[in-house]
Amino acid sequence: MGIEIHFVSSDVLSGQTPKEKIGFILKEIKKTKNRILVLEGSLTRAEEKDLIAKTMGEVSKTFPGLEIASLGEGPSDFRAEIVKLLGGRPGGLTVIGPSSLVKQIKRDPDKLSLLAGK
Repeated sequence: MGIEIHFVSSDVLSGQTPKEKIGFILKEIKKTKNRILVLEGSLTRAEEKDLIAKTMGEVSKTFPGLEIASLGEGPSDFRAEIVKLLGGRPGGLTVIGPSSLVKQIKRDPDKLSLLAGK
């Protein structure tokens, strides 16, 4: 069986509370053990922290936990501040997958590298 990569538009999560976002992410990851989510837009640090905390409480033999990395949540620049001021999000992406599938994530300032396999 291959690895499924699901690309999720920022429209899907916009307007959701952090709790709803975390519920959506966990539901999507748990549907199958071979799914990796790529979210348009980065999660906030608080959302990442809450996702990890929620995940730790659900780790079992059938659910090994998550690996998560975001790109684009770094220091704010003038453009990002203007976009936020106008009610938008400055961009970025988040990659989330089950620990049993994601072997390694390397993050550089401008890119993410993911090694996945069974």
